[in-house]
Parts: sequence; C-alpha cells; structure tokens
Amino acid sequence: MKVGMIAANDEVVLGTHISRILKNHFRDKPYYVDLVDLFNEVEFQTLSEQMIDLISGIEGEKDLSKFTFSLHRRIVQYKTSYYSFYLSVACALLMSGEYLDNHLDVKNILVEMGIYYQVQYGSDVEDFKCSWLVIKGYELGNEEQRKLLKENYGKTDPKKFAKVKNLYGELDLQVCTPHN
Repeated sequence: MKVGMIAANDEVVLGTHISRILKNHFRDKPYYVDLVDLFNEVEFQTLSEQMIDLISGIEGEKDLSKFTFSLHRRIVQYKTSYYSFYLSVACALLMSGEYLDNHLDVKNILVEMGIYYQVQYGSDVEDFKCSWLVIKGYELGNEEQRKLLKENYGKTDPKKFAKVKNLYGELDLQVCTPHN
C-alpha cells in the first residue's frame, strides 16, 4: 500500500510540473491556452481510463466474460493512444499555428496506431488487464480453454503465465510480448 501511495503522489507531482513547464516556456505564445487545454484533456482522459482499467481487474470481481472489444478499445484509446501517439503531434500542430479541429484525420490515424501498438505489445496477463489477446482467447476458446484462462489469467506465477501463453499459441493468437 505504501508504494501505491508514493506512486499516486508522484503522479500528482508530475502533473503539476507539466503545468509549470508549459507556463515557463510557452505563456507568451499565442497557442499557450490551447496547449494547456490539450495537456489537461489528455491527462483527464488518461486518468479516467486508467481508473476503468484498474477497476476491471479488482480482486474478487475478476470476470473475463465482462472484457469486451469495445471496453478494450476505449481503455487503449484513452489510456495509451492519446498520450503516446497523439499528444506530441497535436503539440506540434498547435505550435505551428494549426487548429486541431482541422486535423481530425491525423488524430484518428494516430489513435488507431496506438491501438495497434497496444494489441501487438501489450500482454497484461499477470495484472488481469483487459487485453485484446484475452478477449479473443475467451471468444475462440472452448469450455475447457476458457476454464484454463479463468484459472491462470491474472496470476503472477510464471507457470500460470506459461499456460496462458501456450493457450494463445493453441488458438493461433501470436503477438509479440516482452516474455517471448
């Protein structure tokens, strides 16, 4: 619990530093307000979806059948795509005098890139996260395979992780993970 409280405090400290950095370097620029709004919006979206992601894996309420592709897309879109892919490009657009509303196609492409990235490199097996792999595995699996997922997904034991990974292989769900 102590580590969690420290991490929460660190997040607040980093958030306040973003505002200070923006103010110190850009307050005299015509795009300053838009830049601050962009960072605030991305931070709000990221934190909101982080909460949904965390809530979806609460101990005692773990139910793989509640994981859906629409839930996964929403989590990844707001938790990963915006700050990892869209934010830097949106900053560059604002700083070059562009209006973000004129570049919705850029935003949509970058969000899709973030979703694709997360599907390729996110496993989230040990943390019982809503991932593309587990949703697809649960969808394609027979009753026995679903039972295996329920018993082993969200566990930190390397043997249980291996069982989940092997099941993904049986179902021909091949994605790059840090554990390959």
